[in-house]
Amino acid sequence: MNAESHLKRGKEIRKSIDLLKSDKDHTSSIVELTYGCSMHYIAYGCETRFGAHKDIHTGLQRFLRERDEEEIAIAFGRLETIRHGRWYGGKGNGETVDEVLKILNQIIRWANED
Repeated sequence: MNAESHLKRGKEIRKSIDLLKSDKDHTSSIVELTYGCSMHYIAYGCETRFGAHKDIHTGLQRFLRERDEEEIAIAFGRLETIRHGRWYGGKGNGETVDEVLKILNQIIRWANED
């Protein structure tokens, strides 16, 4: 995908998140959607900044760190941890939704910086 396609997909997923975020019964779905959305915004940000991106999550934190994007690497790592906990452990509540949305907003701001 090119940068604009990643941005478009990220925006589409964000709309879905916004529809679900007020219902605590959808916490797992929101976490998964947030994870996918963040991948698209990170790909967009990397493509516009560096002319390259990773389409998979494996090695993404290292890829970001190699480009001095430590804060985004940490944010994405935290999102991965939360996702893993929701998927395998079922942990989380309304605070989980708030946290993943905060991380996503951080990533979106970063991706859209000039």
